[in-house]
Amino acid sequence: MQTSTVQTGSFNTFLNESGVDQDSTILLLHGSGPGANAMSNWHFALPFLADSYHCLAPDIAGFGQSQHNAPPQGTSKWIDVWVQQQIDLLDAKGLEKVHLVGNSMGGGVTLHLLDRHPDRFDKAMLMGPVGAPFPPTDGLTKGWQFYKNASEEILLDLIQKFLYDPSILGEDVQKIAAERYKNVMKDNVRVQFEAMFCEGTKAGIDAFVLAEERLANIAHQMMITHAREDYFIPLSNSYHLTEHIPNAQLHVFHHCGHWIQIEQKNAFNNMMKLFFDGAFD
Repeated sequence: MQTSTVQTGSFNTFLNESGVDQDSTILLLHGSGPGANAMSNWHFALPFLADSYHCLAPDIAGFGQSQHNAPPQGTSKWIDVWVQQQIDLLDAKGLEKVHLVGNSMGGGVTLHLLDRHPDRFDKAMLMGPVGAPFPPTDGLTKGWQFYKNASEEILLDLIQKFLYDPSILGEDVQKIAAERYKNVMKDNVRVQFEAMFCEGTKAGIDAFVLAEERLANIAHQMMITHAREDYFIPLSNSYHLTEHIPNAQLHVFHHCGHWIQIEQKNAFNNMMKLFFDGAFD
């Protein structure tokens, strides 16, 4: 495991990296909860994959330590930033083609990367992704509109609802909430997050949606995973994407919340490795 800072356009991207000596690369894109960053999503996956794959896990622009210098207003403009950030990162690392993993919002960014830059990516895996039309859920609204009523108690409740069984974290869930709250209340973090979803949750959801004909043009081999008890993103999203992406298949985790990579880490990590190894071809 190593970290670095990479120039991506007009701002720096904070990058977590593992398996640097491996030949094949996976780019892992995290989700969008208040205080989210790459390591909060991928701290189990990065060491697991390092024996076989070179892994890049950037803090997406506006999250963690990747702070945008001039945050745009509205989700559509941020999607443009996030897509270009990943292409700039691959160029900076001298990588022509990589695999992709996208969690939640990162799944939506993954779909836009495959749509706009299909030649830069091989296989792709999505987890509880946005990218399909759906009415705003309570969970996503509380997350994306967090600063309208920000408190450590609300953040704790959100974190607990990422899991079907929050007791698996024990007392750590309070520590996670406390640490995240200190970070999200920093002015520079707040300004960027509020700018992403300033037009409301529905507008944010719709910004990620790709028309059915564009989904049909995504020819990449794809594994979509979703949790049956996801409080934030409805399972119907993944059915929609599986129906319209020609080479997509779906695995549904039961007794699991939005954080599949944590709550079902062993099953998810093994499925991810098997998929990229070609076991599902």
